[in-house]
Amino acid sequence: MDTTAFVALNGTLILAVIILVSRKYGTLLNPVSFSGGYFFIATVLSPLLFLHLRLFTSSKQAINHAVLLSSLYFATLGATFLLTLSPLRKPLEAIVNISRPFTMGSRRDLTALASALLALQFVALYITLMMTSGVGLMWLTNTREAYQHHRQGVGVWWSLSQATLMLLFLATLCRRAGTRLKVFFYTIVFSTLAMFLGSKASALAYPVLAAVYIHYCISRIRTLTLVLDSMALVALFIAFQLIQGTAATLLNAFTYFDYFGTSAAFLDRFHQFGFRYGAVTLSYVWFYVPRALYSGKPFTYGPNVILTWIYPGFESVARRTGFTPGMLPWAVGYADFGVIGVMAAGAITAWIAKAVFEYFLDNRDFLSFVLMAQVGFIFFVELFPNAPFPIFWLWFMAEGLMFWTLRSLEPAKLIIAAGDGSAVTR
Repeated sequence: MDTTAFVALNGTLILAVIILVSRKYGTLLNPVSFSGGYFFIATVLSPLLFLHLRLFTSSKQAINHAVLLSSLYFATLGATFLLTLSPLRKPLEAIVNISRPFTMGSRRDLTALASALLALQFVALYITLMMTSGVGLMWLTNTREAYQHHRQGVGVWWSLSQATLMLLFLATLCRRAGTRLKVFFYTIVFSTLAMFLGSKASALAYPVLAAVYIHYCISRIRTLTLVLDSMALVALFIAFQLIQGTAATLLNAFTYFDYFGTSAAFLDRFHQFGFRYGAVTLSYVWFYVPRALYSGKPFTYGPNVILTWIYPGFESVARRTGFTPGMLPWAVGYADFGVIGVMAAGAITAWIAKAVFEYFLDNRDFLSFVLMAQVGFIFFVELFPNAPFPIFWLWFMAEGLMFWTLRSLEPAKLIIAAGDGSAVTR
């Protein structure tokens, strides 16, 4: 079959899965739709553009193989959401229950004083990032340069700055944003602040979280509006590339999404290396080691191990530039166990996101919103970037302890009975 037809069938499958899952939950605003938007760009639009411009360097067989694996991964993702089985829901609820009261649940926990201290934390962390990176004010004057070339060794301060700012945003929405207009105002403010962290994805995560908050906590957003907003988000992403200099032309901006081309190149050379039976997955252990604590931490772990197969000498380039090409999320699973690994990767990813998303639907409080922001979107949105879940949860409990302590120290409100029998608070 012609490669273009393969890509078109993959696009049809992605849209069908999105429709089915959206019908189940009664809304287009769900993790599968969000991930499907990314997958449609990365495995349909991008390959079609590359085919049209003859930019692929991989064989036709490898390209077709990459399309089939992409379809298999996304079909597994969707099927996992459609089935009633959710094995991680009870463990998630158990984690939440044993962590109380050091997790913030209701709006009452989000006091003004605690929010002010959270803002001071962000300022302190950002100053620490400026000082430890060695470039100081460059984070204000040339943020993208600082982010790309001076983040090595200080990534923990960058991630903490991002996490604190986004947690403050979520707390502000839950405390103060009761209307769409207020949500829009706070989104503009926090997105602007996030630009000084240098990451396009981080800055654009705020409108996504704002849309989720409006849809589930204020009033539903119409499907057509969600589709148009999604298109506007992609346009903003491309505009940021042009503004920041990541892409010189519109074509460069579109080819930024070359996850598919890199993954096809991996398949083209896979016969030289063979299955690793878990070795690539196990290399993720390095993910738990902060580079600030161990400067010898390799760049080649997880999907980066695969990049060394495609690009000899990749690690030295990554150390020098901090740039790593992206790969599709099924690559590690395939490198270890082939087709079974691809399906396992899709199912595990979906089980995690499904447990968190359905927990959010049932509770719709601050705690479930935070969990949704960390692991519920599958792709793109991450409250505490690059943090393993145990690290994220310990950090969140520490912040929750601060909020809980400050709320406990508030003077108790006096409730008396009015003459007509109603309660009056003083």
